[in-house]
Amino acid sequence: MRRARLLVSARDPAGAAQVCAVLPALRASHRFTVHVVASEPALDILDAAGESPVAFALADGTSYIAPGADPAPLVAAGARLVRELEPDALLVGVSSLGRGLDEALLASAGDRPAFALQDYPGDANAIGAAYAGLYFVRDDAAARLTRARFGVAAHPVGSLRHAAYAALEVPALRAATRARLGVRDGRPVVGFFAQPAAIPGQAAAFEHLVAALTAVAPRALVVLREHPKSLEQARYHLAALWGAGLEAHDASLADAPEPWLAACDVVTTCFSHTSMDYAFLSAHSATPLGAVLFLLSAPETREFMGRAGVLAPDGVEAGLGLSAGTPSEVTRLLAVALGEDARRAYHAASRRLPARTSIETIVRMVAEAAEARLTRAAAPR
Repeated sequence: MRRARLLVSARDPAGAAQVCAVLPALRASHRFTVHVVASEPALDILDAAGESPVAFALADGTSYIAPGADPAPLVAAGARLVRELEPDALLVGVSSLGRGLDEALLASAGDRPAFALQDYPGDANAIGAAYAGLYFVRDDAAARLTRARFGVAAHPVGSLRHAAYAALEVPALRAATRARLGVRDGRPVVGFFAQPAAIPGQAAAFEHLVAALTAVAPRALVVLREHPKSLEQARYHLAALWGAGLEAHDASLADAPEPWLAACDVVTTCFSHTSMDYAFLSAHSATPLGAVLFLLSAPETREFMGRAGVLAPDGVEAGLGLSAGTPSEVTRLLAVALGEDARRAYHAASRRLPARTSIETIVRMVAEAAEARLTRAAAPR
């Protein structure tokens, strides 16, 4: 009998990072024939990782649809992929904005077991109620939240995309990147890690950050990292920084975010999960790196998060970030975040994150389900 066929997909950077973490183990198990499908921007990330994924796009060249749009063309495209590749199981990423490849495959899975690699705790996305049968999540808290929100099964496996951080020499990475930036004499480095331009209130929050920087840390070097879906925003953000007399370095097109994160004394974002990349870098550093400041100073951003069922950015309740709800709080909390006490407190909180991942559990559970389905399909009727 042939080996089980596994269809793996991703459409966003977070999903691609999760998939990259598990693919080597899936292939090394020799229990699957693995097919990888991706849409932009995950396509470029997986391609750079040597995966050569099949590109997914609709007839008009787009790869995802907005909430409320007719999903029929998307589902039809997902169904064609399933018919062509005939997988015995699916393993998809989780993306929260709109609907795309991952959701189309779940809607087309039929009787095939479907699994999802959750990145943001409690996050799931589907067309209708076509959720994955099991979500692999970071920890028990994420499992409880996922079950409560969607009524789906969830299994804690640790933070997959951060497993490789154990091999990093984080202080050395920090020192090398700061030297590359020309940072000396204790000059603060503040990063702004943007989300897609469609996130409501992000433009206003960035203005609040610029004002706070000019008031609190005018000597700071600002590292700008745009989201791959909205690289065009760099020119507006750079113009605002330069117009305020601040020095900035645009790292948007650099291959990996980790060197730039490690260089930062404060990482700022609305609620991007890049903040957890910083947290896990901190956890693997023997000395403190800095702190995170969430820019929730625009009401539209808070309302958007509330509609998504997110009460606070991931990590805030565990001490992994300060949350600014007004423009004045951005200024006050930026000053706090730049202080030594905040740096030490953040480092201590990061060391309480789950220290190990269970990628072998994912391989085993997916393989058992795929092989069981293959056996049933091959049985005489």
